[in-house]
Amino acid sequence: MSQEVFDFLSVNRPFYMATVDGETPKVRPMGFVMFYEGKIWFGMGTYKNVYKQLQANPQVEISATGPNNEDWIRISGRAVFDQRPQLFKAALEAMPRLKDIYPEGGAKMAIFSLVPGQASFMSIGGTPTKIIDW
Repeated sequence: MSQEVFDFLSVNRPFYMATVDGETPKVRPMGFVMFYEGKIWFGMGTYKNVYKQLQANPQVEISATGPNNEDWIRISGRAVFDQRPQLFKAALEAMPRLKDIYPEGGAKMAIFSLVPGQASFMSIGGTPTKIIDW
């Protein structure tokens, strides 16, 4: 994954993630993102509906608008979860306030990357200005 994609998400929070619940699309704001081992990682609580939706259908899209509202990004792929303890440790370093949300440790936090994935940087008119595949 690209550092450029991570940088865009990092400065344009919240970003929005879409999943599917049965046949119904669901979109929600998200805030956790980190760059680790050359990949972009996202996370949420295992007790949340979004986690259950991704377990049933791992296809996801993420979108964020740039600060001037003239550019945006669309990221799509399949969520692949990874529960290694070092990922949770890296998540705490990336966002220390997660300690308040998950005081019992990483057991209740699901961390995933998108494999394979694609990021499309877009103009406000909807024209792709750059596409990155991984």
